[in-house]
Amino acid sequence: MPTFLACAAMVALTSLFTDAFSAQAAPAVSARADTGVTRDPIARLQARLDAGAVTLAHDSVLGYLPALLKALDIPVSSQVLVFSRTSLQTDRIAPWSPRALYFNDDVYVGYVLESPFLEIGSVDPAKGGVFYTLPQEPRPRAAFQRETTTCLMCHSSKSATGGVPGFMVLSTAADRHGYPITGVHEGSTSDVTPVAQRFGGYYVTGTGPHAGNVYAPLLGHEVHDKPAFRARFRLQFERADSNARTSLAGLFDTTAYLHGQSDVVALMVLTHQTVVHNLIMAVHEAAREAIMEAAIGAVRTDSLQAPVTPRLRGAVDNLARALLFVKAARLTAPLRGTTRFAQDFAQRGVRDRAGRSLRDLDLTQRLFKHPASFLVYSEAFDALPRMARRAVYARLADILEGREPSDLSATERQAVTEILRETKPEFATLR
Repeated sequence: MPTFLACAAMVALTSLFTDAFSAQAAPAVSARADTGVTRDPIARLQARLDAGAVTLAHDSVLGYLPALLKALDIPVSSQVLVFSRTSLQTDRIAPWSPRALYFNDDVYVGYVLESPFLEIGSVDPAKGGVFYTLPQEPRPRAAFQRETTTCLMCHSSKSATGGVPGFMVLSTAADRHGYPITGVHEGSTSDVTPVAQRFGGYYVTGTGPHAGNVYAPLLGHEVHDKPAFRARFRLQFERADSNARTSLAGLFDTTAYLHGQSDVVALMVLTHQTVVHNLIMAVHEAAREAIMEAAIGAVRTDSLQAPVTPRLRGAVDNLARALLFVKAARLTAPLRGTTRFAQDFAQRGVRDRAGRSLRDLDLTQRLFKHPASFLVYSEAFDALPRMARRAVYARLADILEGREPSDLSATERQAVTEILRETKPEFATLR
């Protein structure tokens, strides 16, 4: 099941699942027998499996991975590869045996070579991150196992996910065996993080600055002068040849995976959406708290004004700023991926009459051409209580209409406003 190596080691981890699922951790419960009803994509898929409406074919090498990605409509091009040993499966993850991650807007799948299970993180519209494993041995009917307590020790961490059940992409320096070297390069990543500091511990293909593709020649315990080592290590991952790989051949056996790429554009999108998923859930929780207070007459929640509790007001503000990429790090060099991910991602976009979409990529100065998050169309966003959605729209309008200073140009604000008004009518009517 998903968990960290240990909570104390959390800042050294690099994977969006905290790079840790362990079959031996906390007892798992069947997705069918879960005591709390969930509406996430895995729960829905399990219901279809139970009804016989769909089956998952088992591959003799990759197990259920290809069939699961197809059933969940997760593009193979989304594959990214993590080589740092930041999971309880440390005996299986290394620079010569990286962990593969695949994702769409609301499901994340982890695959480890020779592991007895797949790792899945799924977004429930009202509960946030829900975690599962899928045993890899062939069965007459595939059955997901719901993972609970151990996952949430870190997947509901204040420092990593904001205290809500969620996800993260962290960056770290690894030694030659893939173990994190604490105190050299680590931290959570978001749209605000300079791109050159992201993706330590990951393999990365494509062009553009990043901290991937590099691990130290020493072992962690051999690093004594960390400040000096940090300076040397940064120079190493800033080398052009590590930032412009189009192939990972020669670093490990790429034929053991669905393909041999770890697309930089996929990693950029992954970073953005994990943060926004967590911020949406923070608004959910703050709104529920406000509604409970209203039920006992503590506050009013039917106001047309901004949020009525400090917690909800703060959560809404954080989400609105993330949705509009306020203070997002600009690209210092163009990004170019090595798979079809950019095309696969963009073609799923909701478009206005001018053909514009919030999934249109820029990749020259910023990630998206129109700086507003595609996750405003997500089930989780739409499941926010009405008063919370109204508050978010009001904050978006403050920024888009120039009542609050931002780094968005007038042209960008106008384009985003027009796209939202046409493709998200509630934006114009609810606020």
